[in-house]
Amino acid sequence: MEVKPAGLWRFIHRDTQGHEYAFHGVYHDSVPPERLVYTFEFEGAAGHVSLETGMFEEHDGKTTFRGKSVFQSVEDREAMIKSGMEQGLNKTMERLTELLAGMNTGNSND
Repeated sequence: MEVKPAGLWRFIHRDTQGHEYAFHGVYHDSVPPERLVYTFEFEGAAGHVSLETGMFEEHDGKTTFRGKSVFQSVEDREAMIKSGMEQGLNKTMERLTELLAGMNTGNSND
């Protein structure tokens, strides 16, 4: 069995009012271009870590993304939903779709 080195990631989101929201995690597995597995932790709720798996599948020249989140408890999952993270994720996926569409046409939205 091949052991792949882990990597760390961290990003900070700044909203239009200047508030900052930081997130970080560890990459656990990467199988380009099929799968990416990593932990996800919102620094504003430290200690509540989810394990994320992103799967990318090509169909007729288009890529389908499927994501799976595993939480440490039902309470952690419910708290994440109540925090508004679902809306944030949906907005992120909309922006990613727009960005990728721009790349396909040679234009960029940003």
